[in-house]
Amino acid sequence: MKYRHLLPFMDREELKKVAEEIISGEIQNVKLVSLYPFLDRDDLHDIVDLLIEKKDAENLRKAIPFISRTKVLDIYQASEKGDLPDFDATWCLPFLDSDKIKDIFRTFIKKQRPESTTDEDDE
Repeated sequence: MKYRHLLPFMDREELKKVAEEIISGEIQNVKLVSLYPFLDRDDLHDIVDLLIEKKDAENLRKAIPFISRTKVLDIYQASEKGDLPDFDATWCLPFLDSDKIKDIFRTFIKKQRPESTTDEDDE
């Protein structure tokens, strides 16, 4: 039997505890991403906060499909502030609402130099 077979039958508190132990390094043979579908949304948001604090870009990227748009925005903003140096903020874009994408676009355009009009400058 694999540990993943047990996850759907574990209670909320135990799943959160296991996730925290994975993050702290107490448990090493379990992938954090395997817990995401079974964690309560509030617990997963707490886990994401820990991952932001630990600057764990890989586990944050994998958590994005399982969290709310508000929490995805928290990750995006942390990345944009430079708090997540190994995180590519574009991973968040498909999971943000259209109004936020518009805001990001407008902010990005305002930051561009006026003479930046060639396609090469878009990157």
